[in-house]
Amino acid sequence: MSFSAIIVTFTLLGVAVGGVRAAFLDNGVIGEPVVDCMMDRVKITFKTERPFTGRIFVKGMVDKDQCVDSYQTNSKTSVQFEMVNGQCNMRRSRKVGPEQRGVEQSITVIVSFHNIFITKVDRAYRCTCFYMEADRVVTNRFDVSMLPTTDLVDTARMPTCSYSVRKDSIDGPLVKYARVGEPVFHVWKCDSDMFGMLVHSCFVDDGNGEDRQEIINANGCSVENVLVPDLIYNHENNVAYSEVNVFKIADKATTYFQCAVSTCMISEGMCAGKTPPRCGSLPDVRLKRHATIPAIVESNGTRKDDPFTMDISADKIFVLDLDEADEKRNLQKAREAAELEAVLLQAPQKVCFSQQTVSLLTVLMAFSTCVVAASALGFWWRRGGWAPKTI
Repeated sequence: MSFSAIIVTFTLLGVAVGGVRAAFLDNGVIGEPVVDCMMDRVKITFKTERPFTGRIFVKGMVDKDQCVDSYQTNSKTSVQFEMVNGQCNMRRSRKVGPEQRGVEQSITVIVSFHNIFITKVDRAYRCTCFYMEADRVVTNRFDVSMLPTTDLVDTARMPTCSYSVRKDSIDGPLVKYARVGEPVFHVWKCDSDMFGMLVHSCFVDDGNGEDRQEIINANGCSVENVLVPDLIYNHENNVAYSEVNVFKIADKATTYFQCAVSTCMISEGMCAGKTPPRCGSLPDVRLKRHATIPAIVESNGTRKDDPFTMDISADKIFVLDLDEADEKRNLQKAREAAELEAVLLQAPQKVCFSQQTVSLLTVLMAFSTCVVAASALGFWWRRGGWAPKTI
């Protein structure tokens, strides 16, 4: 693939809480990091107030040596961190849209100023590199006569597709947190009546790239109907859904779903025999159709670039499976965790505290005020401010 542009976006996810810094944490990031999106890797360069002696790691991958760099012996204020494309749970998705067309890769990097703990001066950055595909223009000279020609051009906009998990119905509210066994709807939509779609090659993991499991195969058929029943398509084949009872990966709090969607133009007959998929008891038909599916899966699990196939993901879901006695309390915890994550993503300059935290801070401030006042009065007493006068 040739690329004409690389678009870089950075999102600040973590912020420091104002206050007096401890001496050993008297450091911080200056300005905004600089990202270099290269063809085989991503390089991040940032500057600090003092020499950086902490560590940089990929979120959720601190236990992987190849995803962590330590700078304990560093004496410079300018630090670089490099990550090979595809490593350390780097998310890769192909975008096929009206304005942006290419491959997007994203990863969240933590800049920690302590070698063990996460502190208030640390920063989290979501780095997104978008490799825009170059437009290929073919020209041909052909002179016949002086007869004027009129160009008639009709451009069919490629559809934009989405994947969501919803409650109650395919148009219900988005699911951010749920209990194991709770019914939800997995919904795929493309916003065009000119194109049909085939949902295939779906995987679920814990959000950190571990315990990755296939749930829908390359033919668009469910791997385990007990977990995810075969998808139901509408008449136009631009909406598909499956009613699923919530499940999770053992000992993991979150689930992350990603699928591939291949589109085809209905008017040209490109969708015939491709979508909807014929699953169930027809393995010979599915194997035959597999050869015509535009998304070809390579042996290493990655897909060859195809202009009619895109990767889409559903939002991360917090899943609970604890005892019913703790159900209400833990649902509240999941709700607070989801709301906090939304706040950090949408308004990173703000930090929210619980009511208990605010009360504790108020008590500590009042106590500190009393101590300062008592010290001042004692000092004044010792200087003779309250000594009795003699006549």
